[in-house]
Amino acid sequence: MAYDILDELFEKISKVTSLKDVAYHQIKEGKLNPIHKTSTDTLGIDKWKSGHYANPVYIKDTFVLQEIVRTKEYVAISDTKNDTRSSEAFFFFGVDSNLIIPVIKNDEVEGIVCTVSINEIHNFTQEEIDECVKLVNDYKDKL
Repeated sequence: MAYDILDELFEKISKVTSLKDVAYHQIKEGKLNPIHKTSTDTLGIDKWKSGHYANPVYIKDTFVLQEIVRTKEYVAISDTKNDTRSSEAFFFFGVDSNLIIPVIKNDEVEGIVCTVSINEIHNFTQEEIDECVKLVNDYKDKL
């Protein structure tokens, strides 16, 4: 996996949304596998990876991920505490808002790019969502 390509994508997404926590998870063996994220004071890479390994996120147990894999569409959750689609993993990492964009290759969801706000609600605009979806689609063949 080319981390420099992910860093470039994450930087562009951060500019669009003004959010600093952006991550790529690969879907493998029915669960999310943490690949890479931005390193922030709020949630560092090591804490993020170890949290995922200690608390695996299985697609079959997570409604929002089932929806993304089935529809191959993004999901934007601006207030995780008041949205029934929220996952336990959101709360484990302190996520208040989450834009989840599928990485689709050969008509399959291979992974997801998550752009999150931690300890503060972020209302994703349609413009932000559309631009981030475009960026992920532009980069998907490089991932």
